[in-house]
Amino acid sequence: MMACSIAPGKVILLGEHFVVKGMPAIGAAVTLYARVCVSSGQGRVESRQLGLLLDLSSNTVNDKGLYRVVEELAGRFGLKRDFHATIDSEIPISSGMGSSAAVAVSTTHALLSFAGVEPDKKVVWEVSFEAEKVYHVRPSGVDNTLSTYGGVMVYERGVFNRVKRRWPDDVVIVIADSGIKRSTGSVVADVLNRYDKYSNVMSRIYEAASELVRDALKSIETGDFARLGELMDINHGLLSSIGVSSRVLESIVWAMREAGALGAKISGAGRGGIVIGLVETSKVPSVVEKIKLLGLTPLVVQIDDEGVRRAPDSRTSQG
Repeated sequence: MMACSIAPGKVILLGEHFVVKGMPAIGAAVTLYARVCVSSGQGRVESRQLGLLLDLSSNTVNDKGLYRVVEELAGRFGLKRDFHATIDSEIPISSGMGSSAAVAVSTTHALLSFAGVEPDKKVVWEVSFEAEKVYHVRPSGVDNTLSTYGGVMVYERGVFNRVKRRWPDDVVIVIADSGIKRSTGSVVADVLNRYDKYSNVMSRIYEAASELVRDALKSIETGDFARLGELMDINHGLLSSIGVSSRVLESIVWAMREAGALGAKISGAGRGGIVIGLVETSKVPSVVEKIKLLGLTPLVVQIDDEGVRRAPDSRTSQG
């Protein structure tokens, strides 16, 4: 038999960095996927992008997070080492889009299906979160929650609430990956050092960020996406003020705005990674062209409301 699963990546619409001090953020699962197919084998996990990650027969462990997934499933469900998992992910790596979480989520889902266990999303979340602990030590849970459950969610102090309003078909998110790699941990540490140095000023910026997210939530719920775009622009200004923008990121943000995006901002840690634009479908060609003129490859995505699931061509009948 073969079991295939897909899990979406994510973007942060508003509020990144400020969550560290307990402020809310809004994240969304998007239509870029990590796909994992599992068939009979000898305990190997391979990635089309990264090569061999696990070979349990030779005790080769190049991905400790996925090894944790296998250990968890063996302990909980008696998963045997008779599988061969192939990962194929279209989510940019080290860009702030939750690539590692999506891989952990889809691998967990596919291995459960292969083992004949119906993949309960709560279990998938719990197991993938164990992998996230390996990757990020103290993860927020944002990445694997969005990848598991999909949709748009508000996150605040460890609590997730789904935004119930359906995202309109005529508003998409355009992503531009700067191609600049950076350490999320070091960026976060620098921001916190700035907070300590200028706490009176920074605390007010963080309070403004909190109000901004609450206003943005109302905009989504009422379908006012022009206002949401303006709030994303303001959010970018706040991120710039705390030191996580750069000349390259600013050029991408302004290119998107000048091409007609409703709003554009850094998404994630900053100093590299991705910029996102909120774009009406009629403006997508002009925004895409502007990004290409910068020598970057644009990605046009929609909101994924479903989260992790069996891939359409999964062959999950027992053989």
